Amino acid sequence: MPEDRAAEASLEAEAKRLIEARLRQTSSAAAPTHFAPLPPLREEEWMRGDVGHLHRAFDLTLVPVVSGRRVTGRAVVSLKRSVRRLLFPLLDVQSSLNGANARVVTAVLQQLAAQGRRIEELERRIEEPGAERGG
Repeated sequence: MPEDRAAEASLEAEAKRLIEARLRQTSSAAAPTHFAPLPPLREEEWMRGDVGHLHRAFDLTLVPVVSGRRVTGRAVVSLKRSVRRLLFPLLDVQSSLNGANARVVTAVLQQLAAQGRRIEELERRIEEPGAERGG
């Protein structure tokens, strides 16, 4: 019985060494050359770009009603306001959907950025000297 346990432990240790060797080989393989690695994720840049626009412009009911016409401007603004009041239920629903979309996109991008930071951290740990532990 003790011999069986020792043999089993030896097989498990050998299997573990093979797995570790394969993981090291795979992680050190050259990156594919058909695409460049993505730049680090910058949440601040996203918030200044399209994602920020989603947050700033999601509420359609806050869009100002103006006209650049000198003579007929007041009548055009009055007409636009009347149309907006008629469309208010639709604008309200669309604004609600736009806000939900902005929140979902932001949450997904934050998770993506967090995963990117974690991957960068793991890559640094792999590249550090002495990162390999004897087993």
